[in-house]
Amino acid sequence: MPIDAHPLSGLRAITGGLVEELLSRPGGENRALPVVVALGARGTGKTALLTELATRCEDIPHAHVDFERHDWENVQPRELLGHLAFDLGRHWRQFGRLAFPRLWLCMLVLGAPVEVGDRRAALRRLRELLAQNQPLEHNREAIVDVVKLAGGVASGRSLPGWNEATDLLLRGLSWYDRRRLIGKIKTIPSGAGNHEDFLIEIAKHAQGDEEDRAGVDATFCDAFLADLRRDYSGINRARRTLNSLVLLDNAHTPGGRSFLRALDEARRRCPDEADPLAVVATSRTWNPDWNESWTLLTAHHTGDREPTRPTTHRTNGLDRPAPRRPSDVEEDWSETPGPLENRWYPWYLVELGTLSKEDTMDIAAGYDIHPASRLPRFLHRLTDGHPRAITEVVAKVAHRYDSANPALLRGALQTGVPGGDGRETTLLAEIHDYLLQDFSEANRQDLVTASAAIDVEMLFHKEILDLRNPMGEGALFKALGEHLWLRAEPGESPQYVLHPWLRRVLLQELASRAEDHPLSWVEVHTRCRDFYEKNGRIVAARYHDLALENVGETIVHLRRPFDARHAEFDVPAAEAWLAELDVITAAPNRLDKDADPYHQVQHLVHEFDDELETTLAWLVVALWISRDPLGDPGKTLDSTIESTFHHLAQGRGRGSMLLHERAERYR
Repeated sequence: MPIDAHPLSGLRAITGGLVEELLSRPGGENRALPVVVALGARGTGKTALLTELATRCEDIPHAHVDFERHDWENVQPRELLGHLAFDLGRHWRQFGRLAFPRLWLCMLVLGAPVEVGDRRAALRRLRELLAQNQPLEHNREAIVDVVKLAGGVASGRSLPGWNEATDLLLRGLSWYDRRRLIGKIKTIPSGAGNHEDFLIEIAKHAQGDEEDRAGVDATFCDAFLADLRRDYSGINRARRTLNSLVLLDNAHTPGGRSFLRALDEARRRCPDEADPLAVVATSRTWNPDWNESWTLLTAHHTGDREPTRPTTHRTNGLDRPAPRRPSDVEEDWSETPGPLENRWYPWYLVELGTLSKEDTMDIAAGYDIHPASRLPRFLHRLTDGHPRAITEVVAKVAHRYDSANPALLRGALQTGVPGGDGRETTLLAEIHDYLLQDFSEANRQDLVTASAAIDVEMLFHKEILDLRNPMGEGALFKALGEHLWLRAEPGESPQYVLHPWLRRVLLQELASRAEDHPLSWVEVHTRCRDFYEKNGRIVAARYHDLALENVGETIVHLRRPFDARHAEFDVPAAEAWLAELDVITAAPNRLDKDADPYHQVQHLVHEFDDELETTLAWLVVALWISRDPLGDPGKTLDSTIESTFHHLAQGRGRGSMLLHERAERYR
């Protein structure tokens, strides 16, 4: 496997050191490796990660499965194992062919047209055989008994070809020629469709109740792992220097979850028998199976004490950690564990979704954009580092970016693009449809309405936002959490907010609602303001006042610390005032993106009673516009903000030094 640099921005710690750690075999021994799961909302680079890993590992035994393709969303583990075995069993230049005779025997037994009772008996015998952990050729008589039992029919006759099939299995073949095997076993149906071999089709003929099917899946998993262990033992041990790799994309589907659960249970049944299989999966929703050792920040806690993590679960000494970030990976795996030990087991969760400013510069450089230009910084502010968003926007605007006229970036989201029906649409509409495809139309409209609020608390106030979700106020919050679109703001108690990129897209739609819409921009922000005012959250109320362009109400609030009748404007007072200023000026706006930012400030700042209010108005409105990435990408208001901070600081006491420091940010 090559160890060169990896072009996937932001994920080098995973595509480099982590995958090499998973594939390595210290001392040529198997290790108890965790299933690595890359978590992230739509567009966070999960599929790109697996594609990169598949390219890097093209010369070692690997299999790549996408559960959202080939109608595999509800695939059974036994069918998937057949597919994985065929992929892993191809000829690999150094590793040769991996053989899966136990698995093929399970498939043949399952494909026999016998009564459910007989099949269950055959599967019980198979489990007993597998438990002996011996090569199949050492158990020929037991295998013949199993095959005869599975091949029996009501008339007492045996299926033709089963003895020949047993001979083939005993030779440990990992790849069967279709025509030859059909000639040997006439009663087994030939395959169809896109599957690589007809034996995979046999697994579809499983009968029986849910318990029976679960037993079948368990047997198949045991057989698959037992075959892998044998493939890496004996004379093959010397040349098979790296573990096999399985890549599972979109494992949040029912089929993906079933397979991960079956694999975990199979490994638990053999705690002392590690296997040479590295698994990297992706998921865009939370899996309850991870709750034993990991925690989702937005998980609903009942107040009861959390169950103790099983001793077989290891998270490097951390108590139910949240999924790790790519920046944590290198430190997590910096020390090589012992030959049969790992500090992370059975799951290692990594949350994707936020690229750094440096990663954004790398992506922009691919479009011949100089790192020192405004475009990379604009992209990062606009998207909050969302990987797909950065890639989509830069691809559409890079060719027309003019460093001499950065104001052109204000219309970036309105760039025309060809739609799926052949008609032209906008980049914003295309992004909107992609991000929200997991939600119903009613939920989408609810999300647009709720995006106005400063946090997602408003989702629990159905009477304010007229939410139409029939499942209750908390259902949409739960859906957002499960799809990983929520963030927890730091503080004593968690304050959950929408992902900034998703919220920006939703706010654009809210701004486009007609004035007579029952939940227009003005109506929704007015309701939110009145709610916060009533509940004593004055700063949040002024936030919505500014969104409504009520600059006067905002200024009345912000001038109070500067009045002579109030306490001295000392350092603590300045810190508190700046914190309030930051919250209020983060309010969204629906200002015209074609108008000059400075002229917009002039238009919104009216005549006030005194110089202080006028100064505050210029500062507040200029900050409000500049904090919107689409408001002033050319930074034309920076000099206004700097001079206004300095002017406001004059004669304000010891707290003025903080205002001067803040002004320097806009120099």
